[in-house]
Amino acid sequence: MQQMRQNTTLVAVVLMSVAVAFAGCGAGSQVAPTTPVTQNVGINGQYNLVLTSTNGRGTTNIYTDFTQTGAMLTGAANTLVCPSNDLSQCVGDDAPVIAIAPSGTVSGTKVKIVISFPTTTATDTVTMVGSAAGTSVAGTYTDSLGDSGTWTASTAIHPFGPPPSVYNYSGTFNSTSNPLLIAPTIVIQLGQNASSAGSSNVTGTATIMHSPCISSLTLSGLAIGDAFSLTDAASKASILALPTLPAGNSFTFSYKFEPTAPSCAGDFGRGVLTINGSPFDY
Repeated sequence: MQQMRQNTTLVAVVLMSVAVAFAGCGAGSQVAPTTPVTQNVGINGQYNLVLTSTNGRGTTNIYTDFTQTGAMLTGAANTLVCPSNDLSQCVGDDAPVIAIAPSGTVSGTKVKIVISFPTTTATDTVTMVGSAAGTSVAGTYTDSLGDSGTWTASTAIHPFGPPPSVYNYSGTFNSTSNPLLIAPTIVIQLGQNASSAGSSNVTGTATIMHSPCISSLTLSGLAIGDAFSLTDAASKASILALPTLPAGNSFTFSYKFEPTAPSCAGDFGRGVLTINGSPFDY
């Protein structure tokens, strides 16, 4: 009987030791839980932004090119701000005289953008906050002049691809200073500058018919969202074009020749363009 009790006690001690050993192994092999890292949404390239006031102040279109570095957003210094998408009200197309560059941050799908630009009364600083779905962003904004509303941002409908791809635009224009009975026609071919591939620099040509003072232009400039700003240095001419959103297949543009231009001196006016559905190669 005494021997049986000793055997039972020994078994109990062995089992307890095994249990403790397993418990120790289990505790040592546990992995601390990790917090998943939230991936920041990507906001890069040509963008069109539209601010819609909820206080009766209409809409404001912003055209820019974003560069994202980590969680930081930087807009191009040639950003265009165009109240009512009106060519005559645009500011920022004459950088560095007026340089407008939005900045912001990205945290997961949350986006914040701040932009300051001159108005007829004072400098306006707009703060936009929103959420991204893919490459599109939507949210609300407030500004330093007492306005507020909603905003959206989306990638350019017609981004410029690498050379030799070009877009073909065609349309008509007429002089405001010296209107013609028959509006001249214009055909523009634009593509990304081959020497700065991947940038917003563009080059191209314009063929003009029925104009009494100009038949062609050699153009260089910038794509800004779906807008573009172009010059011909030799002809001393400049063009600013804005897309008609949301489709973005048509454009309004303004042009002007400097008073010292070799042809069409001092002339200025407006026109319309239509873009082909897709870029093509030379």
